[in-house]
Amino acid sequence: MIRTSGAAYLELIGSLFADPGADPAAATAAAFTGAAETLRELDFADPCPIATVALEVAGTHEGLRRATADVFASWIEALAARYAGAGIGTDTARDTAGSVIALLEGAFMLARAAHDTAPVRTAARAAAAVVRDALESG
Repeated sequence: MIRTSGAAYLELIGSLFADPGADPAAATAAAFTGAAETLRELDFADPCPIATVALEVAGTHEGLRRATADVFASWIEALAARYAGAGIGTDTARDTAGSVIALLEGAFMLARAAHDTAPVRTAARAAAAVVRDALESG
């Protein structure tokens, strides 16, 4: 279930970055904005079941912890590949992707608690800035 859900979410990365000529910072911000709208449409229901499982059982169930870690790693690698394809160095692309995923997951948690999409929209600007910085540094 975790790996299946993770694979479904992984497909979103490909669709969000389908245009190879698109500005990756703008695409990242647009992904966050879209996630904010989806969160509102779902009435702030769980936007990421992987994070929920990780938060609930990571300390008590090694198999589920490993499965959630694998899913997050697959998302980071896929996003890093997109960023590297846009000209960001491999190591920087991986760090950037990890930061973007962390920003999104943290924003989801804050948005659900506040019942407000503002944290996701704020994180969109931060994520875009992280990507722009990585692009500038190569």
